[in-house]
Amino acid sequence: MPFSRTPVSTIDLSGAEIVAYYPKGRYAIVSYGGDTLEVIRYQRGFKNPQIAGSIALPGNSQSVDINKNGLIAAAISINDNNDGKVAFYQIKGNRVISRGSVDVGNLPDSIDFSADGNILVTADEGEPNRFYGTEDGVDPEGSISIIAINRKQPGNSKATTLKFNQYSTEELRSAGLRISGVNPTPGRDLEPEFASIDSDTNTAYVSLQENNGIAVVDLAKKQIKKFFSLGFKNWSNGSVDTSDQDEVYAPGPRNFMGLRMADGITTVRIKGNTYVLTANEGDGRVRPDEVNFEAEGVDGTVYSYGTNEEPGFISQIEDELSGENIYIYSEADIGSAGNFEADQGDEFFITLKYGPSSDDDYYSDEVRAGKLSEGDDFLINDANEGRLKTIKDQNDSITGIKGFGGRSFSIFTEDGELVFDSGDALDRNAAAAGYYDDSRSDDKSVEPEGIVVGRVGKKVIAFVALERTYDQSNPDEIGSMIQVYDITDPGNATYAGYLTSENSLSPEGLAWVQGKRKGGTLLAANEETGTLDAFRITANMF
Repeated sequence: MPFSRTPVSTIDLSGAEIVAYYPKGRYAIVSYGGDTLEVIRYQRGFKNPQIAGSIALPGNSQSVDINKNGLIAAAISINDNNDGKVAFYQIKGNRVISRGSVDVGNLPDSIDFSADGNILVTADEGEPNRFYGTEDGVDPEGSISIIAINRKQPGNSKATTLKFNQYSTEELRSAGLRISGVNPTPGRDLEPEFASIDSDTNTAYVSLQENNGIAVVDLAKKQIKKFFSLGFKNWSNGSVDTSDQDEVYAPGPRNFMGLRMADGITTVRIKGNTYVLTANEGDGRVRPDEVNFEAEGVDGTVYSYGTNEEPGFISQIEDELSGENIYIYSEADIGSAGNFEADQGDEFFITLKYGPSSDDDYYSDEVRAGKLSEGDDFLINDANEGRLKTIKDQNDSITGIKGFGGRSFSIFTEDGELVFDSGDALDRNAAAAGYYDDSRSDDKSVEPEGIVVGRVGKKVIAFVALERTYDQSNPDEIGSMIQVYDITDPGNATYAGYLTSENSLSPEGLAWVQGKRKGGTLLAANEETGTLDAFRITANMF
């Protein structure tokens, strides 16, 4: 029988996305995308967390890590262009001491110390801005930075930033990587997402989420050794739900392939072999919904918008080009900039320069399967796939339609050989526990976001954070879910149970704290609720 466990403690923070833990000081450092880091102190047993303070940063943080010597490293973007730095800090008693910073690539999105604390790797995403596909679009180069830590003066550490311009589109595609976008080149199209160091082999593995691949980096030679593809999943041989309209989990064979497109990854050594674990989330290049205006009126409503503030405006947004406030009205001819018609649920990204535009008016790599036609060189005959969000540049008349993400976690060898994939089990387990959100069926379902490994007795245990689940009996639509797998035999991983917190939602960053009694504690940072959970994991659970 799979177990279910709740946290021994939960603490509310300003935000929570990534967490790192320092055993000697018994403190956790939490990054949440803002210009500060939260410092949390734990007592023994992790039952009474206290906010001990915060660390002011010279930019917005994407990630944080702490090495064995207590050196804190924060991956930050220092300006609107997302120029990257790693800033170093040390906690001394009640003081936080700045230890300087080093430059890295654009938008460092993940950071990882080696086990000895002497090497730090950042995955520099170089993500396009929100106007990608127009004359105002910017697409910085992605990169991977390797920092050799100067222990006496961390700010003088040597950083080597590896870019991808030496590769051709043809050779990367032949390696199974997805190269897409507007006039793509490898330097701009490759977008490193998450980094994990295998200190035993002096190798770093970096996920390339949008590209459906992994970059393998030789840390001694400071060069990229190779790439390998995360591959496709054939759902015609599996079981999956692709409709968000029936309000039930109704899986079955479906006529499409899925690109795994991993977000979080981790490495583990088992019986002398290195394995790479991937959380197959599936994010692509789509503008985030939170910057859009969503029409709530009946189909065919004519709205107006402008910089003039009149009584009765229904929404106010900031023009991301001009900085001006734009007011939206549910009637025509009130807003000074013009009118637009929308059906209920339509979403628009609105600026004065480009007007009310859907994502497709700029660049979007997704299209509903039901909107494909003979003009796309093939027809969608199976109505089950009509609501599915597909990857436009991957659909073709020979291999069929492609969906985002693997809805799973996978285990690969260091050479990129797939030894395990959880198939549809994450969905099925969530549904069985009452945590499956059917409104995500057409998209990426439970969205595995983060993954970490711990050792519990003689077992090797993987924890998989699911971003898009919640307790379906909760009227506030919260309640996190982290699924737990025994991967002691990597090729035959088995489901063990799940962890859930009733006050949390959207777990992202996970940190394993090894205990002294054949167990440990899992820390989980939850993006939507800004909470940090601590789960006690013991050998008798397995």
